[in-house]
Amino acid sequence: MRLVSSCGVLDGRTCWELAPDGMLLGRFTLATDDGRVDPRVSREHARIASGGGGWRLEELGGRNRTRLNGEVMSGPALLQPGDVIRLGSTLLLFAAAPADPAPGDADPELLGDGPAMRAVHQELEAVAPRANSVLITGETGTGKELVARALHRKSGRPGALVALNCGGLAEGIIESELFGHVRGAFTGAVSSRDGLFRAAEKGTLFLDEIGEMPLGLQVKLLRVLETRTVRPIGATHEVPIDVRLVAATHRDMVAAVREGRFRADLYARLAQWRLALPPLRERLEDLPLLMRHLLERLGEAGRLLDAALVEALLLHEWPLNVRGLNNFLSMAVVGAAPGEPLELSPRLEQALASERALGQGPTPTPAPDPGPTPTPMPTRGTADDAPPALRVPSAAELESVLERFQGSVTHAARHLGCSRQQLYRWLDAHGMKLDRFRPL
Repeated sequence: MRLVSSCGVLDGRTCWELAPDGMLLGRFTLATDDGRVDPRVSREHARIASGGGGWRLEELGGRNRTRLNGEVMSGPALLQPGDVIRLGSTLLLFAAAPADPAPGDADPELLGDGPAMRAVHQELEAVAPRANSVLITGETGTGKELVARALHRKSGRPGALVALNCGGLAEGIIESELFGHVRGAFTGAVSSRDGLFRAAEKGTLFLDEIGEMPLGLQVKLLRVLETRTVRPIGATHEVPIDVRLVAATHRDMVAAVREGRFRADLYARLAQWRLALPPLRERLEDLPLLMRHLLERLGEAGRLLDAALVEALLLHEWPLNVRGLNNFLSMAVVGAAPGEPLELSPRLEQALASERALGQGPTPTPAPDPGPTPTPMPTRGTADDAPPALRVPSAAELESVLERFQGSVTHAARHLGCSRQQLYRWLDAHGMKLDRFRPL
């Protein structure tokens, strides 16, 4: 159990390991490490106890109702990792305890001490001193370039870190940038120029968006990696190089290889170690630390945040990950009065809704107007089928999915491919209550 915030102050460092007999959630048992308490939390507000094959949350009749994943509780509920509990102005995250300790010399740029980021730090420690090429994968905004910089810093290589984004550049430009050229090699080549491979000698070359590299250039890059030599455009000789290659992409490279858009032999050379970065929605325990860091960069260190705003951020899916979080906090600071707590305004709610739409895929083409006859709600077959984005499930399908996941909003929403908020809207439309699916 991790304390995310209390009375507007971001925490994230206060944690409790649940004892075999559970834990009382009350004003004083939820005090922060510095002794701060939330007056809106009752002395005995709720309890977490073992039962039903896991941990169960139940209210104890506190003055203010308990909210679970944004919804007022109507009965005992079985907790799942990632569930968000709100009592008064206090927000808690039910999360798995880290299995391994964080490395003592974890890179300071890579913020996070939850299980997912601890695994990333451990992989960095293992692969950084090696000569392996590394392929960093992850969604946009997860920090792939930060990981590349950390790999170079920990590698001990004396040369420079040199970076090139392969997305949106013509094949000829990328080739010249990477390999260099001699004078007169092409129109406009008025002087010779060393390429980025030679600029990164005894260092690291970072190729971002490697999945965008044209096929013709992939062949030439493969030869460089095989021979450890580079030939500038227009030159007749090859130059030996000592460069460690790190590449990154947000695309599914295995699918690209299967579809013929990326060479299998080059993929094998690049992915001598594959480091997958977790999306923000899978490491919400790091959210307070990230928010404190981003607010400090915005000149707002120590700014208070309304509980409703923090709750909304914990329940958001973050399709743009840390980059999206930074954008949101920037908007919140601009829209708030100086010195006042950051609150969840209608503008910020709209910003979250707009970003949430990015993670739901393209909007389906509207069907032709059927006229005055009411159109029945579309259905999608069985609950085991992968649902198309934004399609509305039938009541029977919702019941099937919720029974399968015992009323877990997190797991049901992930299965249906929607956000938690969207799932709540569907439940309201069908008049369903979650407690009927949750074991007592």
